[in-house]
Amino acid sequence: MKGAAIILSAILFLISALGCSPKNDVSNEAVSSATETNTSETVNVIKATPFTLAYSSNDTLNPFDTENSVNLQLCSLIYEGLTRLDDTIMPKPLLAETIDISLPSMISATIRKNAKFSDGSGVTSDDVIHSFELAKKSDNYKILLSNIETCKAEENIILFELDSPDPNAAACLTFPIIKKGSEENPIGSGRYSFKDGDSPKLVANTHNSSKNNIKTIRLLDVTDGDAILYALESGSIIFCFTDLADGNIPRTSSASVKVPLNSIVFLGINSGRSALSKSEVRLALSNAVNRKSICDGAFAGRARPATTPFNPDWAPVVELKGFKSGENIDAAVAQLELAGYNNKSTGKNILSLELLVSKGNSFREATAELVKSQFSKAGIKLTIVKDSFGNTIKRIKSGDFDLYIGEVLLPYNMSLGSFLSKRGKASYGINLNGDTASDYLKYLNGDLTLQEFTDTFTADIPYIPLCWRDGMAAYNRSLSGVKPISSDIFNGLENWVYS
Repeated sequence: MKGAAIILSAILFLISALGCSPKNDVSNEAVSSATETNTSETVNVIKATPFTLAYSSNDTLNPFDTENSVNLQLCSLIYEGLTRLDDTIMPKPLLAETIDISLPSMISATIRKNAKFSDGSGVTSDDVIHSFELAKKSDNYKILLSNIETCKAEENIILFELDSPDPNAAACLTFPIIKKGSEENPIGSGRYSFKDGDSPKLVANTHNSSKNNIKTIRLLDVTDGDAILYALESGSIIFCFTDLADGNIPRTSSASVKVPLNSIVFLGINSGRSALSKSEVRLALSNAVNRKSICDGAFAGRARPATTPFNPDWAPVVELKGFKSGENIDAAVAQLELAGYNNKSTGKNILSLELLVSKGNSFREATAELVKSQFSKAGIKLTIVKDSFGNTIKRIKSGDFDLYIGEVLLPYNMSLGSFLSKRGKASYGINLNGDTASDYLKYLNGDLTLQEFTDTFTADIPYIPLCWRDGMAAYNRSLSGVKPISSDIFNGLENWVYS
Protein backbone atom coordinates (compact mmCIF):
# COMPACT_ATOMS: atom_id res chain seq x y z
CA MET A 1 0.00 0.00 0.00
CA LYS A 2 1.43 3.32 -1.07
CA GLY A 3 -0.55 5.67 1.16
CA ALA A 4 -0.71 9.11 -0.34
CA ALA A 5 1.10 8.01 -3.49
CA ILE A 6 -1.84 5.75 -4.30
CA ILE A 7 -4.22 8.57 -3.49
CA LEU A 8 -2.68 10.75 -6.14
CA SER A 9 -2.36 8.11 -8.85
CA ALA A 10 -5.90 6.72 -8.59
CA ILE A 11 -7.83 7.81 -11.65
CA LEU A 12 -11.37 7.78 -10.33
CA PHE A 13 -11.60 5.99 -7.05
CA LEU A 14 -9.92 6.64 -3.74
CA ILE A 15 -6.98 4.79 -2.27
CA SER A 16 -6.86 1.57 -0.34
CA ALA A 17 -7.69 2.11 3.33
CA LEU A 18 -5.14 3.80 5.51
CA GLY A 19 -4.22 2.33 8.85
CA CYS A 20 -6.61 -0.29 10.24
CA SER A 21 -9.05 -1.71 7.71
CA PRO A 22 -10.16 -5.27 8.40
CA LYS A 23 -12.69 -6.65 5.94
CA ASN A 24 -15.95 -6.83 7.84
CA ASP A 25 -19.53 -6.39 6.68
CA VAL A 26 -20.92 -2.86 6.37
CA SER A 27 -23.57 -2.01 8.93
CA ASN A 28 -26.99 -1.15 7.52
CA GLU A 29 -27.74 1.24 10.33
CA ALA A 30 -27.13 4.97 9.93
CA VAL A 31 -24.81 6.50 12.48
CA SER A 32 -26.41 9.63 13.91
CA SER A 33 -23.72 10.49 16.42
CA ALA A 34 -20.24 11.73 15.63
CA THR A 35 -18.82 9.49 18.34
CA GLU A 36 -19.63 5.79 18.12
CA THR A 37 -19.66 3.32 20.97
CA ASN A 38 -19.81 -0.45 21.24
CA THR A 39 -23.35 -1.85 21.32
CA SER A 40 -22.55 -4.77 23.59
CA GLU A 41 -23.65 -4.58 27.23
CA THR A 42 -20.17 -5.13 28.65
CA VAL A 43 -17.14 -3.21 27.45
CA ASN A 44 -13.68 -4.15 28.65
CA VAL A 45 -11.44 -1.11 28.94
CA ILE A 46 -7.95 -2.36 28.12
CA LYS A 47 -5.22 0.14 28.82
CA ALA A 48 -2.17 0.17 26.57
CA THR A 49 0.94 0.87 28.62
CA PRO A 50 2.63 3.07 27.67
CA PHE A 51 0.98 5.28 25.02
CA THR A 52 1.73 3.44 21.75
CA LEU A 53 1.03 3.94 18.03
CA ALA A 54 1.54 1.71 14.99
CA TYR A 55 4.70 2.12 12.90
CA SER A 56 6.59 0.37 10.09
CA SER A 57 10.29 -0.22 10.63
CA ASN A 58 10.57 -1.41 7.03
CA ASP A 59 9.91 2.07 5.69
CA THR A 60 11.23 5.54 6.37
CA LEU A 61 9.77 8.44 8.30
CA ASN A 62 11.00 10.78 5.60
CA PRO A 63 7.68 12.35 4.50
CA PHE A 64 8.80 12.64 0.89
CA ASP A 65 9.92 9.03 0.53
CA THR A 66 7.65 6.94 2.73
CA GLU A 67 5.36 4.55 0.92
CA ASN A 68 3.51 3.41 4.03
CA SER A 69 0.32 5.13 5.14
CA VAL A 70 0.93 4.51 8.85
CA ASN A 71 4.33 6.21 8.69
CA LEU A 72 2.90 9.05 6.64
CA GLN A 73 0.36 9.63 9.41
CA LEU A 74 3.17 9.77 11.98
CA CYS A 75 4.97 12.36 9.88
CA SER A 76 2.28 14.89 10.82
CA LEU A 77 3.63 14.69 14.39
CA ILE A 78 7.28 15.12 13.38
CA TYR A 79 7.14 17.86 10.73
CA GLU A 80 5.35 21.14 10.15
CA GLY A 81 4.55 23.24 7.10
CA LEU A 82 4.55 26.97 6.57
CA THR A 83 0.80 26.74 7.14
CA ARG A 84 -1.57 24.34 8.84
CA LEU A 85 -5.26 23.76 8.23
CA ASP A 86 -7.86 24.32 10.93
CA ASP A 87 -11.13 22.40 11.30
CA THR A 88 -12.74 24.62 8.63
CA ILE A 89 -9.95 23.66 6.19
CA MET A 90 -8.58 27.19 6.21
CA PRO A 91 -4.79 27.79 6.24
CA LYS A 92 -3.23 29.38 9.30
CA PRO A 93 0.44 30.42 9.67
CA LEU A 94 2.60 27.80 11.36
CA LEU A 95 6.30 28.01 10.48
CA ALA A 96 5.34 31.17 8.62
CA GLU A 97 4.69 34.34 10.57
CA THR A 98 2.60 35.84 7.78
CA ILE A 99 1.20 34.74 4.41
CA ASP A 100 0.49 37.27 1.64
CA ILE A 101 -1.79 36.25 -1.26
CA SER A 102 -2.54 39.76 -2.53
CA LEU A 103 -0.98 39.05 -5.94
CA PRO A 104 -2.98 36.65 -8.16
CA SER A 105 -0.05 34.43 -9.16
CA MET A 106 2.29 34.81 -6.20
CA ILE A 107 2.34 33.79 -2.54
CA SER A 108 4.83 35.24 -0.11
CA ALA A 109 5.53 33.64 3.24
CA THR A 110 7.65 35.20 5.97
CA ILE A 111 9.40 32.61 8.13
CA ARG A 112 8.65 32.95 11.84
CA LYS A 113 11.74 34.35 13.59
CA ASN A 114 11.70 31.86 16.43
CA ALA A 115 10.92 28.82 14.28
CA LYS A 116 13.27 25.99 15.28
CA PHE A 117 13.88 22.38 14.38
CA SER A 118 13.91 19.72 17.08
CA ASP A 119 17.73 19.96 17.29
CA GLY A 120 17.45 23.63 18.25
CA SER A 121 18.66 25.08 14.94
CA GLY A 122 16.60 27.76 13.25
CA VAL A 123 14.40 27.15 10.21
CA THR A 124 15.91 28.99 7.23
CA SER A 125 14.86 29.87 3.72
CA ASP A 126 17.30 27.24 2.41
CA ASP A 127 15.42 24.58 4.39
CA VAL A 128 12.09 25.70 2.95
CA ILE A 129 13.32 25.83 -0.65
CA HIS A 130 15.01 22.44 -0.35
CA SER A 131 11.88 20.89 1.16
CA PHE A 132 9.74 22.40 -1.60
CA GLU A 133 11.98 20.85 -4.25
CA LEU A 134 11.74 17.45 -2.56
CA ALA A 135 7.95 17.76 -2.16
CA LYS A 136 7.48 18.66 -5.85
CA LYS A 137 9.10 15.34 -6.78
CA SER A 138 7.33 13.28 -4.11
CA ASP A 139 4.29 11.17 -4.94
CA ASN A 140 2.95 12.24 -1.57
CA TYR A 141 2.84 15.97 -2.36
CA LYS A 142 3.29 16.61 -6.08
CA ILE A 143 -0.44 16.97 -6.76
CA LEU A 144 -0.80 19.45 -3.89
CA LEU A 145 2.04 21.53 -5.36
CA SER A 146 1.23 21.02 -9.04
CA ASN A 147 0.19 24.66 -9.53
CA ILE A 148 3.30 26.12 -7.83
CA GLU A 149 6.04 26.57 -10.41
CA THR A 150 8.98 28.00 -8.50
CA CYS A 151 10.16 28.91 -5.05
CA LYS A 152 12.82 31.49 -4.20
CA ALA A 153 13.93 33.49 -1.17
CA GLU A 154 14.48 37.14 -0.38
CA GLU A 155 16.12 36.92 3.05
CA ASN A 156 13.48 35.32 5.32
CA ILE A 157 10.65 35.83 2.82
CA ILE A 158 9.80 32.89 0.54
CA LEU A 159 8.17 33.68 -2.81
CA PHE A 160 6.08 31.00 -4.52
CA GLU A 161 5.19 31.62 -8.16
CA LEU A 162 1.95 30.01 -9.33
CA ASP A 163 1.39 28.55 -12.79
CA SER A 164 -2.10 30.07 -12.75
CA PRO A 165 -4.10 32.17 -10.26
CA ASP A 166 -5.52 30.37 -7.23
CA PRO A 167 -7.16 32.32 -4.39
CA ASN A 168 -6.82 29.30 -2.09
CA ALA A 169 -3.17 28.47 -2.79
CA ALA A 170 -2.03 29.16 0.78
CA ALA A 171 -3.52 25.77 1.68
CA CYS A 172 -0.80 24.19 -0.47
CA LEU A 173 1.93 25.46 1.86
CA THR A 174 1.21 22.67 4.33
CA PHE A 175 3.95 20.50 2.80
CA PRO A 176 6.47 19.43 5.49
CA ILE A 177 9.70 21.33 6.07
CA ILE A 178 12.80 19.29 6.95
CA LYS A 179 16.27 20.52 7.79
CA LYS A 180 18.44 20.62 4.68
CA GLY A 181 21.09 17.89 4.75
CA SER A 182 19.15 15.62 7.13
CA GLU A 183 17.36 13.56 4.45
CA GLU A 184 18.67 10.19 5.70
CA ASN A 185 17.39 10.89 9.22
CA PRO A 186 15.14 13.90 8.67
CA ILE A 187 14.88 16.57 11.33
CA GLY A 188 11.58 18.39 11.63
CA SER A 189 10.02 21.06 13.81
CA GLY A 190 6.85 19.22 14.79
CA ARG A 191 5.31 18.33 18.13
CA TYR A 192 7.57 15.27 18.44
CA SER A 193 10.92 14.02 17.21
CA PHE A 194 11.78 10.43 16.28
CA LYS A 195 14.22 8.37 18.32
CA ASP A 196 15.29 5.11 16.66
CA GLY A 197 16.74 2.04 18.33
CA ASP A 198 15.58 -1.21 19.87
CA SER A 199 12.51 0.60 21.21
CA PRO A 200 11.64 3.30 18.63
CA LYS A 201 9.62 6.19 19.97
CA LEU A 202 8.51 9.76 19.51
CA VAL A 203 9.52 12.21 22.22
CA ALA A 204 8.05 15.66 22.84
CA ASN A 205 9.97 18.36 20.98
CA THR A 206 11.04 20.91 23.60
CA HIS A 207 11.64 23.50 20.85
CA ASN A 208 8.00 23.32 19.72
CA SER A 209 5.48 25.66 21.34
CA SER A 210 2.92 22.91 21.95
CA LYS A 211 2.67 21.69 25.53
CA ASN A 212 2.19 17.95 25.18
CA ASN A 213 0.39 16.06 27.93
CA ILE A 214 1.86 12.89 26.44
CA LYS A 215 5.64 13.21 26.58
CA THR A 216 6.61 9.90 24.96
CA ILE A 217 4.89 7.80 22.27
CA ARG A 218 6.10 4.24 21.87
CA LEU A 219 6.01 2.80 18.34
CA LEU A 220 4.91 -0.77 17.65
CA ASP A 221 6.06 -2.38 14.41
CA VAL A 222 2.70 -3.35 12.89
CA THR A 223 1.19 -2.15 9.60
CA ASP A 224 -1.25 -4.78 8.33
CA GLY A 225 -4.87 -3.65 8.69
CA ASP A 226 -6.15 -6.69 10.59
CA ALA A 227 -3.04 -6.76 12.78
CA ILE A 228 -3.44 -3.08 13.64
CA LEU A 229 -7.03 -3.57 14.74
CA TYR A 230 -6.03 -6.60 16.82
CA ALA A 231 -3.26 -4.53 18.40
CA LEU A 232 -5.82 -1.87 19.31
CA GLU A 233 -8.29 -4.38 20.71
CA SER A 234 -5.60 -6.06 22.79
CA GLY A 235 -4.28 -2.77 24.16
CA SER A 236 -0.94 -2.95 22.35
CA ILE A 237 -1.62 0.37 20.58
CA ILE A 238 -3.80 3.27 21.62
CA PHE A 239 -5.16 4.70 18.35
CA CYS A 240 -5.58 3.92 14.66
CA PHE A 241 -7.23 5.44 11.61
CA THR A 242 -8.88 4.04 8.49
CA ASP A 243 -10.27 6.04 5.60
CA LEU A 244 -12.82 3.22 4.94
CA ALA A 245 -11.93 3.44 1.25
CA ASP A 246 -12.56 -0.26 0.71
CA GLY A 247 -16.18 0.10 1.84
CA ASN A 248 -15.76 -2.07 4.94
CA ILE A 249 -16.39 -0.77 8.44
CA PRO A 250 -14.31 -2.40 11.18
CA ARG A 251 -16.16 -3.90 14.12
CA THR A 252 -14.45 -2.76 17.28
CA SER A 253 -15.12 -2.62 21.01
CA SER A 254 -12.90 0.46 21.18
CA ALA A 255 -14.23 4.00 21.12
CA SER A 256 -14.45 5.50 17.65
CA VAL A 257 -15.18 8.80 15.95
CA LYS A 258 -15.95 9.82 12.38
CA VAL A 259 -13.25 11.78 10.56
CA PRO A 260 -14.50 13.99 7.70
CA LEU A 261 -12.46 13.49 4.54
CA ASN A 262 -11.88 15.76 1.55
CA SER A 263 -13.05 12.92 -0.68
CA ILE A 264 -16.05 13.41 -2.97
CA VAL A 265 -18.21 10.62 -4.39
CA PHE A 266 -19.93 11.64 -7.62
CA LEU A 267 -21.84 10.51 -10.70
CA GLY A 268 -19.69 11.00 -13.77
CA ILE A 269 -21.71 12.03 -16.82
CA ASN A 270 -20.82 11.48 -20.47
CA SER A 271 -21.96 14.74 -22.03
CA GLY A 272 -21.03 13.31 -25.41
CA ARG A 273 -24.16 11.16 -25.34
CA SER A 274 -27.14 12.72 -27.10
CA ALA A 275 -29.47 12.70 -24.10
CA LEU A 276 -26.82 13.69 -21.57
CA SER A 277 -25.61 16.61 -23.69
CA LYS A 278 -28.82 18.40 -22.62
CA SER A 279 -28.55 20.39 -19.42
CA GLU A 280 -32.24 19.68 -18.73
CA VAL A 281 -31.50 15.95 -18.53
CA ARG A 282 -28.47 16.45 -16.29
CA LEU A 283 -30.55 18.70 -14.02
CA ALA A 284 -33.30 16.06 -13.93
CA LEU A 285 -30.80 13.43 -12.81
CA SER A 286 -29.50 15.70 -10.06
CA ASN A 287 -33.02 16.54 -8.88
CA ALA A 288 -33.91 12.85 -8.72
CA VAL A 289 -31.00 12.09 -6.39
CA ASN A 290 -31.59 12.02 -2.64
CA ARG A 291 -28.13 12.76 -1.30
CA LYS A 292 -29.09 12.43 2.36
CA SER A 293 -30.57 9.00 1.72
CA ILE A 294 -27.34 7.90 0.05
CA CYS A 295 -25.30 9.11 3.03
CA ASP A 296 -27.55 7.43 5.58
CA GLY A 297 -28.12 4.22 3.62
CA ALA A 298 -25.30 3.36 1.24
CA PHE A 299 -22.60 4.85 3.52
CA ALA A 300 -24.19 3.89 6.86
CA GLY A 301 -24.06 7.51 8.02
CA ARG A 302 -20.37 7.87 7.24
CA ALA A 303 -20.76 10.59 4.62
CA ARG A 304 -22.11 14.13 4.25
CA PRO A 305 -24.41 15.32 1.43
CA ALA A 306 -22.60 17.10 -1.41
CA THR A 307 -24.78 20.14 -2.06
CA THR A 308 -21.98 22.01 -3.87
CA PRO A 309 -18.79 20.84 -5.61
CA PHE A 310 -16.86 21.87 -2.46
CA ASN A 311 -16.36 20.26 0.93
CA PRO A 312 -19.20 21.37 3.27
CA ASP A 313 -16.70 21.81 6.13
CA TRP A 314 -14.73 24.41 4.15
CA ALA A 315 -15.37 27.85 5.67
CA PRO A 316 -16.31 29.65 2.39
CA VAL A 317 -19.04 27.05 1.75
CA VAL A 318 -20.98 27.56 4.98
CA GLU A 319 -23.44 30.05 3.45
CA LEU A 320 -23.10 28.87 -0.15
CA LYS A 321 -26.37 27.97 -1.91
CA GLY A 322 -26.34 24.86 -4.07
CA PHE A 323 -28.30 21.63 -4.45
CA LYS A 324 -30.86 20.33 -1.99
CA SER A 325 -29.79 17.33 0.06
CA GLY A 326 -33.13 15.63 -0.64
CA GLU A 327 -34.84 14.70 -3.89
CA ASN A 328 -37.21 16.84 -5.99
CA ILE A 329 -39.04 14.35 -8.19
CA ASP A 330 -41.55 16.87 -9.56
CA ALA A 331 -38.73 19.09 -10.79
CA ALA A 332 -36.91 16.07 -12.26
CA VAL A 333 -40.02 15.01 -14.20
CA ALA A 334 -40.57 18.56 -15.46
CA GLN A 335 -36.99 18.84 -16.70
CA LEU A 336 -37.24 15.50 -18.51
CA GLU A 337 -40.40 16.65 -20.28
CA LEU A 338 -38.65 19.87 -21.34
CA ALA A 339 -35.93 17.71 -22.87
CA GLY A 340 -38.53 15.62 -24.72
CA TYR A 341 -38.45 12.52 -22.52
CA ASN A 342 -41.05 10.54 -20.57
CA ASN A 343 -44.09 12.11 -22.24
CA LYS A 344 -47.01 11.58 -19.86
CA SER A 345 -49.68 11.54 -22.54
CA THR A 346 -47.99 9.02 -24.83
CA GLY A 347 -45.76 7.14 -22.40
CA LYS A 348 -43.04 7.14 -25.06
CA ASN A 349 -39.38 8.13 -25.23
CA ILE A 350 -38.47 6.82 -21.80
CA LEU A 351 -34.97 7.89 -20.75
CA SER A 352 -32.80 4.77 -20.37
CA LEU A 353 -29.25 4.98 -19.09
CA GLU A 354 -26.43 2.67 -18.04
CA LEU A 355 -24.47 3.14 -14.79
CA LEU A 356 -20.96 1.70 -14.42
CA VAL A 357 -19.70 0.70 -10.98
CA SER A 358 -16.60 -1.27 -10.11
CA LYS A 359 -17.07 -4.47 -8.12
CA GLY A 360 -15.81 -5.03 -4.62
CA ASN A 361 -16.74 -1.82 -2.81
CA SER A 362 -19.94 -2.13 -0.80
CA PHE A 363 -20.34 1.65 -0.47
CA ARG A 364 -20.33 2.22 -4.22
CA GLU A 365 -22.41 -0.84 -5.04
CA ALA A 366 -25.06 0.21 -2.49
CA THR A 367 -24.97 3.74 -3.92
CA ALA A 368 -25.67 2.37 -7.41
CA GLU A 369 -28.73 0.48 -6.17
CA LEU A 370 -30.08 3.54 -4.35
CA VAL A 371 -29.55 5.77 -7.39
CA LYS A 372 -31.41 3.25 -9.55
CA SER A 373 -34.33 3.30 -7.12
CA GLN A 374 -34.32 7.09 -6.90
CA PHE A 375 -34.19 7.53 -10.68
CA SER A 376 -37.13 5.15 -11.12
CA LYS A 377 -39.36 7.58 -9.18
CA ALA A 378 -38.80 10.09 -11.98
CA GLY A 379 -39.45 7.48 -14.67
CA ILE A 380 -35.78 7.01 -15.57
CA LYS A 381 -34.73 3.46 -16.41
CA LEU A 382 -31.24 2.73 -15.09
CA THR A 383 -29.25 -0.41 -15.81
CA ILE A 384 -26.35 -1.09 -13.44
CA VAL A 385 -23.24 -2.67 -14.93
CA LYS A 386 -20.80 -4.06 -12.34
CA ASP A 387 -17.36 -4.89 -13.65
CA SER A 388 -13.79 -5.16 -12.44
CA PHE A 389 -11.96 -1.95 -11.58
CA GLY A 390 -9.67 -2.37 -14.60
CA ASN A 391 -12.48 -2.92 -17.09
CA THR A 392 -14.49 -0.05 -15.63
CA ILE A 393 -11.53 2.28 -16.09
CA LYS A 394 -11.02 1.14 -19.66
CA ARG A 395 -14.63 1.89 -20.55
CA ILE A 396 -14.52 5.31 -18.93
CA LYS A 397 -11.26 6.25 -20.65
CA SER A 398 -12.63 5.18 -24.02
CA GLY A 399 -15.87 7.14 -23.51
CA ASP A 400 -17.95 3.97 -23.53
CA PHE A 401 -20.34 4.95 -20.74
CA ASP A 402 -23.40 6.97 -19.82
CA LEU A 403 -22.83 7.35 -16.09
CA TYR A 404 -20.31 6.02 -13.59
CA ILE A 405 -19.76 6.23 -9.84
CA GLY A 406 -16.40 7.74 -9.05
CA GLU A 407 -14.49 9.18 -6.13
CA VAL A 408 -11.75 11.79 -5.98
CA LEU A 409 -9.67 13.09 -3.09
CA LEU A 410 -9.44 16.84 -3.65
CA PRO A 411 -6.32 18.76 -2.62
CA TYR A 412 -6.91 21.17 0.25
CA ASN A 413 -6.95 24.23 -1.98
CA MET A 414 -10.25 22.71 -3.21
CA SER A 415 -9.02 22.67 -6.79
CA LEU A 416 -11.52 21.18 -9.24
CA GLY A 417 -8.75 20.54 -11.74
CA SER A 418 -9.39 16.78 -11.53
CA PHE A 419 -12.73 17.46 -13.22
CA LEU A 420 -12.35 20.66 -15.20
CA SER A 421 -8.89 20.50 -16.79
CA LYS A 422 -7.61 18.49 -19.74
CA ARG A 423 -5.17 16.61 -17.51
CA GLY A 424 -7.86 15.94 -14.91
CA LYS A 425 -8.16 12.30 -13.87
CA ALA A 426 -11.95 12.59 -13.61
CA SER A 427 -12.59 14.82 -16.63
CA TYR A 428 -13.81 12.00 -18.88
CA GLY A 429 -17.17 12.88 -20.41
CA ILE A 430 -17.10 16.50 -19.21
CA ASN A 431 -17.39 19.32 -21.74
CA LEU A 432 -14.21 21.24 -20.99
CA ASN A 433 -15.40 24.05 -23.26
CA GLY A 434 -18.68 24.35 -21.38
CA ASP A 435 -19.98 27.00 -19.02
CA THR A 436 -18.69 25.38 -15.82
CA ALA A 437 -15.09 25.00 -17.00
CA SER A 438 -15.12 28.55 -18.38
CA ASP A 439 -16.57 30.11 -15.24
CA TYR A 440 -14.23 28.13 -12.99
CA LEU A 441 -11.28 29.90 -14.62
CA LYS A 442 -13.08 33.21 -14.09
CA TYR A 443 -13.50 32.37 -10.41
CA LEU A 444 -9.80 31.52 -10.06
CA ASN A 445 -8.91 34.80 -11.76
CA GLY A 446 -11.11 36.75 -9.35
CA ASP A 447 -13.73 37.68 -11.94
CA LEU A 448 -16.52 35.67 -10.30
CA THR A 449 -17.43 35.01 -6.69
CA LEU A 450 -17.60 31.47 -5.35
CA GLN A 451 -21.41 31.75 -5.26
CA GLU A 452 -21.53 32.92 -8.89
CA PHE A 453 -19.41 29.97 -9.97
CA THR A 454 -21.56 27.58 -7.93
CA ASP A 455 -24.68 28.99 -9.62
CA THR A 456 -23.16 28.12 -12.98
CA PHE A 457 -22.23 24.64 -11.77
CA THR A 458 -25.70 23.85 -10.43
CA ALA A 459 -27.29 24.96 -13.71
CA ASP A 460 -24.81 23.22 -16.02
CA ILE A 461 -24.07 20.10 -13.90
CA PRO A 462 -20.97 18.64 -15.60
CA TYR A 463 -21.02 15.88 -12.95
CA ILE A 464 -23.31 15.17 -10.02
CA PRO A 465 -21.78 15.52 -6.54
CA LEU A 466 -23.32 12.91 -4.23
CA CYS A 467 -21.49 12.97 -0.90
CA TRP A 468 -18.26 13.58 0.99
CA ARG A 469 -17.00 10.47 2.74
CA ASP A 470 -15.89 10.07 6.34
CA GLY A 471 -13.09 7.94 7.67
CA MET A 472 -12.92 6.49 11.17
CA ALA A 473 -10.52 6.82 14.08
CA ALA A 474 -10.66 4.10 16.74
CA TYR A 475 -8.97 4.46 20.10
CA ASN A 476 -8.56 3.00 23.58
CA ARG A 477 -11.35 3.99 25.97
CA SER A 478 -8.80 5.26 28.50
CA LEU A 479 -8.05 8.08 26.04
CA SER A 480 -10.05 11.34 25.98
CA GLY A 481 -9.95 14.60 24.06
CA VAL A 482 -9.66 12.92 20.63
CA LYS A 483 -10.87 15.33 17.93
CA PRO A 484 -9.29 14.38 14.58
CA ILE A 485 -9.88 16.52 11.50
CA SER A 486 -9.45 15.71 7.81
CA SER A 487 -6.03 17.37 7.55
CA ASP A 488 -4.66 16.01 10.84
CA ILE A 489 -5.85 12.80 12.47
CA PHE A 490 -3.71 13.73 15.51
CA ASN A 491 -5.32 17.15 15.80
CA GLY A 492 -4.95 18.51 19.34
CA LEU A 493 -2.89 15.55 20.50
CA GLU A 494 -1.14 17.87 22.94
CA ASN A 495 -4.49 18.02 24.78
CA TRP A 496 -5.28 14.30 24.66
CA VAL A 497 -5.47 12.73 28.10
CA TYR A 498 -4.52 9.10 28.67
CA SER A 499 -5.57 8.06 32.14
